[in-house]
Amino acid sequence: MELPPEAGEDSVSQMPLFRGERSPRSFAVHHSCAGKFAIRRGEWVFIDAPSGDDNREPQWFKDERGYTDHQFPGELYNLGDDIAERSNLYGDYPEVARKLRQLLARVKEDAGSNPLSAEGEITLSE
Repeated sequence: MELPPEAGEDSVSQMPLFRGERSPRSFAVHHSCAGKFAIRRGEWVFIDAPSGDDNREPQWFKDERGYTDHQFPGELYNLGDDIAERSNLYGDYPEVARKLRQLLARVKEDAGSNPLSAEGEITLSE
């Protein structure tokens, strides 16, 4: 099947991992249904949005589990220390956030990935 030049690759095979080999990538990218992107590299996860929360959970539910609001333009978590992603480290490690944001931008550019519009259609890059 031929894909148009602006179409991004849908995935990268992780089959080498199942064979005990190295992954073809040193990172993983997530694209939510709401159009938000995140990237994981090593123990770090960077969410390129003010919040990665798309669940519409009630505030009491978040409070009970220790999730807090913040005023940063993105989120950064170290999964080695915080698997539940409760403590946003964006303000504490701005250089890590910057580098992951740059890597994510490069991946999106190289793959031709385009965010989905609210109507679910592909928004073409200008």
